[in-house]
Amino acid sequence: MSTETRKELEKELSIELKNITSSCFDLKASKNKLSLLIAKEKHGEIYIQHLSKADGYYAGVELFKCEAMDFCISQSPPYPSRLMNSSFLSKSSLSEPDKKFGDEIGGIIRTPAPQDVKSTAKKIQQRLVKFYLSDVENCISGSLSLIDDILASPDNYAFPFLATIFCAQKNGLNSDSDLFQKVLSSKKIFGNKQFDLALALKILG
Repeated sequence: MSTETRKELEKELSIELKNITSSCFDLKASKNKLSLLIAKEKHGEIYIQHLSKADGYYAGVELFKCEAMDFCISQSPPYPSRLMNSSFLSKSSLSEPDKKFGDEIGGIIRTPAPQDVKSTAKKIQQRLVKFYLSDVENCISGSLSLIDDILASPDNYAFPFLATIFCAQKNGLNSDSDLFQKVLSSKKIFGNKQFDLALALKILG
């Protein structure tokens, strides 16, 4: 697709990004990126990248500062983060197993025909809000939706099990609650099962 169409799409997208609002963050839109600020301090970003090979766009999010991350680190787990960076949440549409952000498996929205630029920019904005902004807002608010997000994609989180303990404690759940029992029955969520279970018992009872 022509460079001109790409330029036009990214111009439209920058307008759409400026229209996004959040209950948790002050949002600062720049080219293909939405910075997530709290009290003028950057906590993360949602981004869009063009992939020449596929002639399309993929999306991603990094959240590197939040209360849940502070909690996880303060527990001194005997195992490393699952992520390759220092984020609490790291996610890219390139690794999504089904069609969420992307129009096709592989997480890509193709560069559109010139007449579809506006509708494509709008579609990208709506999917960023639905699949990326909602995730980071759940991390910041510590709502029970965070536990559902972690159970659905534990590998997107630095310390998935510890984050569920943080969330359960914040919402007054004990380890016998139905939702936390769901956590305990998930095999993919533990870092070190012995350490994790002892910590859950100590904090949640």
